[in-house]
Amino acid sequence: MTGITRLISYSFVLLIALTFIGCQAQEENATSTTSSSAAESSPKIVFVRLDSLQNGYTELATELERLQGNAQAADQNIQKQMAGLQSEMELIQNKIQRGEMTPKMIQNEQQRLGGKEQQIMQQRDIALASIQEDQMKLQQQFGERVKNILEEIQKEKGYDYILNEGGGGGVLVARDSYDITPEVLKRLNALEEGIAKDSIQ
Repeated sequence: MTGITRLISYSFVLLIALTFIGCQAQEENATSTTSSSAAESSPKIVFVRLDSLQNGYTELATELERLQGNAQAADQNIQKQMAGLQSEMELIQNKIQRGEMTPKMIQNEQQRLGGKEQQIMQQRDIALASIQEDQMKLQQQFGERVKNILEEIQKEKGYDYILNEGGGGGVLVARDSYDITPEVLKRLNALEEGIAKDSIQ
């Protein structure tokens, strides 16, 4: 489960980083068409803290908790079934040692237990595939919302660059006054509240 959560976290970091690169490229193209006097002015640069963005987005936290719960439930179910299978195997082994089973009976039991183990593994694969599919949908939705909000802020404030702080980003040290994470979080959570209200109505 820890591996799944870590994979989700890393995927979000990469997704947001790519989003920033896209915003920067758009702004660079726009800047190339401006006058020489505008090009000589200092660029307006801000950044977002990825860890804070992920931790502070309430819907994301809720969905990650749901995914973790699903993964834990699936893991517990598989372990329970495997424990039952192990008990059956031990019972058959004891009967064999006591000479209570013919070769034909042993062969039938081996086939039955092998088929049962295969079914358990198939259930595990289906559960993991479902969790991974939910993860991909969550990543896509989160990335689209973040990108839309960043583009809105960029247009409103006239920022030339929105950089990524943390998660392998290029910002090492910066003033807190250039941090727009609180504004992004505010808009993300406000967007979710609006969606929730619309679904109730």
